[in-house]
Amino acid sequence: MLDPFLNKRVWVRSVISFRAFFSQLESRIGRVLLPIDPDALTVERLISSQAAYPELARSAAVQIYHANACRSLDDPVSHYPTLDALGRLKQQRFEGEKLDITAADFLESLGQHTNVLLMSDPQPAAAPVSLPALGRTRNRREAPVGE
Repeated sequence: MLDPFLNKRVWVRSVISFRAFFSQLESRIGRVLLPIDPDALTVERLISSQAAYPELARSAAVQIYHANACRSLDDPVSHYPTLDALGRLKQQRFEGEKLDITAADFLESLGQHTNVLLMSDPQPAAAPVSLPALGRTRNRREAPVGE
């Protein structure tokens, strides 16, 4: 969104519930990688066991849930705590030598879609206003008129 006073783009944080966030991730990433049980009552049951990486997907869901201090699946999630949770999970997997290239790609994909879903720019940006370039006028004196 364009801030009319500063004439610059200002990002608006989206408000979305944990459940809705994962539902959106499922539609973007695909049901094979992230199958969601819409009737789940707990975070541990949200990801179906048919996921391509069920343990990794569930770990991501649990870490995001805790990083956002959620108490229910309908609590809101925020951009930076969600990215922090994904980053911590990726680091833990790397240090435990459990991070293969496909698992890393899956976590990266979750992070990229998190950026799209939780940071939005609902209005197209206006063309930037530019100031005319001023020539160098260092110690130049104008000649008096009529000379």
